[in-house]
This record gives sequence, structure tokens and C-alpha cells, in this order.
Amino acid sequence: MQLYVVTWRFQSAEYQTFAAQALREYVDSGKLDDSIEGYERIAWIHTPQDGTGTVICRAENASVLYKVFSPWRNKFGMNWDYKPGLSTEELVNLIKESA
Repeated sequence: MQLYVVTWRFQSAEYQTFAAQALREYVDSGKLDDSIEGYERIAWIHTPQDGTGTVICRAENASVLYKVFSPWRNKFGMNWDYKPGLSTEELVNLIKESA
């Protein structure tokens, strides 16, 4: 699976307020631990002071990311950006191969 760095930004503080309550309910319900086929969350980092955050994850492809994040986008006006990335180990191996 591909490593991704996913960032988000709320379109407004009002959306962020609604999403905060939904996130609390999501976590309290135990859904945070639900497994999604083709997706593995490594870290969820929230920066509420400016309405943004970052997810570090692995996914089979961008279509899986769309399925995971589109409900939050549709309900809470979140803009998402997906970037494929490399772990340090992967990058070092590529550097060694090209030397």
C-alpha cells in the first residue's frame, strides 16, 4: 500500500464546530477502531487553532481515500489534499539504488 500525507481545512469555523461534535461521537462510539479495507490510519493530527489537520495513512489508491474522507467533506465542508509520500526507509533505499 502507498503511504499518503493527507491534509484538510475547514471552510468555516461553523463547520469546524459541527465536525468537532461528530468527531467526539465517532470516537465515543468505537468507530475509530473500525477497519476499512485498503486503508490504514497511522496518525491523525489536529490543529484546531486554524481549522486544519493532517492524516498519515497507507491506502491502496486515491479512490480508497475518497471513500474514507468524502463523507466528512460532504457533511462538514472540509477540503482535502492527498499527497503520496515515502518513509525514510523507502527514500534511503531509492538513494542507495541510484548511487
